[in-house]
Amino acid sequence: MSWSFIADVLSLILIIGGSVLTLAAAIGIARFKDTMSRVHAVSKPQTTGLILTILGAIIRITGAESFSVAERGDLGMLVLLVLFAMFTSPVTAQRTSRIARREGLYGTEESMSRNDRPAAKSLRRK
Repeated sequence: MSWSFIADVLSLILIIGGSVLTLAAAIGIARFKDTMSRVHAVSKPQTTGLILTILGAIIRITGAESFSVAERGDLGMLVLLVLFAMFTSPVTAQRTSRIARREGLYGTEESMSRNDRPAAKSLRRK
């Protein structure tokens, strides 16, 4: 077994795993009813799926027999994609959650704990 064959199999496993996670994120966005659940589906499995898919592409590129200096620039772009996704996804999810909470776009009142409702605390103290 050559390194090229092992790289092909490993990259195939990673790309399929990443695709399944990205599909789960898309299904979660379509199926979940409230904003807080959708934020989770957008941020966590989608980012993990992207990272696995790009890692599979990196292994596939480096495992190819025709790997040369020209492909190293492609690797840099793939690494930058992963870094940008890891920096922006948590920030976007946090901001979306805060806006949804402030605007009251989350699900039923029973889904939030007492500490998550600042209006209830302020009414009780008065």
